[in-house]
Amino acid sequence: MGIQRVTSRMMTERTLNALSDQVRRLMKLQDQLSTQRRITTPSDDPIGTQRAVNVRTILAKNKQYSASITNMEPLLDETDTAIMTANAALGRVRELTLQGANSTNAQSQLDAIANEINQLLETVFSTANHITDGRYIFAGTRSSQAAFTATRHANGEIASVAYQGNEEKIRIATGDQQTVVINENGQAVFRNGEDTFQTLIGIRDDLRAGNITNLQNTRLAALDTCRDHLLRAVARVGSVQNQLAAAQTEIEEFNLGYQKLLSNAIDVDYAEVVVNLNTQTSAYQAALNAASRILQPSLLDYI
Repeated sequence: MGIQRVTSRMMTERTLNALSDQVRRLMKLQDQLSTQRRITTPSDDPIGTQRAVNVRTILAKNKQYSASITNMEPLLDETDTAIMTANAALGRVRELTLQGANSTNAQSQLDAIANEINQLLETVFSTANHITDGRYIFAGTRSSQAAFTATRHANGEIASVAYQGNEEKIRIATGDQQTVVINENGQAVFRNGEDTFQTLIGIRDDLRAGNITNLQNTRLAALDTCRDHLLRAVARVGSVQNQLAAAQTEIEEFNLGYQKLLSNAIDVDYAEVVVNLNTQTSAYQAALNAASRILQPSLLDYI
């Protein structure tokens, strides 16, 4: 086996390579200290990098779910308010209908009651066409057009009301394979079983015709059914709001866990890095001192 001849050039190259390695390790530790990240490039820890990518993907999806929930809160709040406004109007209609059903009223009094009910009919009609963020909230997925249209008499009073929305459900994702219906269509709210508009129109017209019997035997029961459906709609909206609040809380709790996983995957142990950096700095200084002696020029270098 031959003996390898160690030349001055070989010693220089090896010394410089060793110094370069020391510098790379020192720079890596300095990067970790400044960024507070254990992984600065995928090659630092391929498995940890993949784990971090997976966790960040989950966090990004959760951010979208959370934003969807937040964006729907105004719609649900205004839907609840609109239905309660309509219900309050029907409550007043019931009071007036009871007054009108009293056979002691003169026709002039019945006409006055009918006029107020006509105003309440206009209120309910306007509420049923409520707009939030440029969308008709009771029109289903046809939210760019009014949910209800009215046919009017020559004097401008509503004669009939037609629904021109649809009964399609609007869903938002609150998690993987989890969706929630966030809309109430006008057909379900105002025309389920009893037609709210036709009931109000009938009460108004019965009062003007002096048809007390119809008020007593038919209109009050129909009105109570309409109010019951409104209250059921309010309950549904409240249920959806509770579902979204629970989903938001769940997302926030999951995110805390995922943030911890992400931190464990990529963050540094600050104290450990400081110790390693001090150790590496000392090693680098020692390597420099050794290199300065090895690389001292001699007279043979100039021959």
